[in-house]
Amino acid sequence: KGGGDDEDASPESAAASAHPGYGATERELERFVGDAVAGCVALERYPRTVIEVVVQVIKGDGGVVSAAANAAALALMDAGIEMRFVPVATTCVVVPNGEVLLDPTAEEEAAEGVAAAVVVTDGTGGGGVLASMTSGTMSAGSLLSCIEGANRAGKAVLAFLRLAVEQKVTREAQTLWSV
Repeated sequence: KGGGDDEDASPESAAASAHPGYGATERELERFVGDAVAGCVALERYPRTVIEVVVQVIKGDGGVVSAAANAAALALMDAGIEMRFVPVATTCVVVPNGEVLLDPTAEEEAAEGVAAAVVVTDGTGGGGVLASMTSGTMSAGSLLSCIEGANRAGKAVLAFLRLAVEQKVTREAQTLWSV
């Protein structure tokens, strides 16, 4: 999360903090990630509780919004927060010739004439779109191709997350029982 209040931000500072590929301010990107991930948490299990996840981007080379959403989901899993399903975010760009690129670099995202989409899908196999954010002009077919690619990539990302969590739990169990 960023600091300060929305009222304190001048239009010039808001424009300066916008992500070049999406035309959104940091607050808008924060809201997108928060809403996409919060919808997956079993909130009824945590009445009158504030769950806060802070994601700080140190260096980005493309797909920053997707990486932030995936990091937030992994942080919630690591904290033991019960979730209805695991959100998996994927960044896609549609280049002028119509080709869809998954996990683009920052240069590919910012290139002239490309349209970008961040698609958050239900990684547990439902295949549903939980949230999406687009910039630029793309056809309905291109958007559907992005969603299809995000669903395929989501399965691979979820397998990686599962492996990372299993390895962490195994290491913690070995450390706990070795003392």
